[in-house]
Amino acid sequence: MWDKIGAVLGTTWDLHPTLLVLIVGLAAVYAAGVANRRRVGRRLPPRQAAVFAAGIVLMALTLGSPLHHLADSDLFSAHMAQHLVLTLFVPPLLLLGTPEWLLMPVVRHPFLSRVGHHRAYAIACFVMFNVLFAYAHLPIIYDTLFGFDLLHRLTHIVFLVTAVVTWLPLLSPVPRVFPRISPPAQMLYAFAHSVPGALIGSLLTLADRVLYTHYGSAPERFGVSPLADQQVGGLLMWVVGGTYWLVILTVVFFIWADREERHAYG
Repeated sequence: MWDKIGAVLGTTWDLHPTLLVLIVGLAAVYAAGVANRRRVGRRLPPRQAAVFAAGIVLMALTLGSPLHHLADSDLFSAHMAQHLVLTLFVPPLLLLGTPEWLLMPVVRHPFLSRVGHHRAYAIACFVMFNVLFAYAHLPIIYDTLFGFDLLHRLTHIVFLVTAVVTWLPLLSPVPRVFPRISPPAQMLYAFAHSVPGALIGSLLTLADRVLYTHYGSAPERFGVSPLADQQVGGLLMWVVGGTYWLVILTVVFFIWADREERHAYG
């Protein structure tokens, strides 16, 4: 199994033109904005620039490395790993690496401010991503979306964009427009995010038949049955994804508790 996976990982490196335009374009816009603002005295901390660059590199690796080829037609579990990286790791890096002064000229609009300060803002961010993600994993929808290359790549772009939106209540770089919710609300928000993945992942893991026909018997090339491959993918969504959000909850709690303690004794 591992020697066959290793053969794929060692040979299939490429980046589709549509994704190349997205990734290079995003990096170019960021660099141009930083260079333009530098002329008026704005300085970007090297550490923040490095965080954004890490997000760009991770995005390129997720969508253009051999992982994509394994996910595309061979292993559902690889596809789930790809989705987790694309939605749980890339968006926080992009948001943390973007300074407020870079985005404010773009988002400074009364309509966006009204949206960001609406009481249902965080709920809308949560629903937008999770409903689309869950809908895309309905068997008939999944087999359709990922059976055509263009739809497949557009789906990844939609996942990434909505994942960035769903992270705004936690890590918004422009809090005057899209505010970060309070720490207790952030903990509830993170816990809520662990639920949809657990529901979908548990259904995939506990299913007694293969739900997705897109992969057919491809996993058998690696010595894995299609059902076992599906179960591993479900466990990734259920256990890894859920644990990730619970870790976020824990980190928010300790930061909040430390802040409250310093305020109480300060």
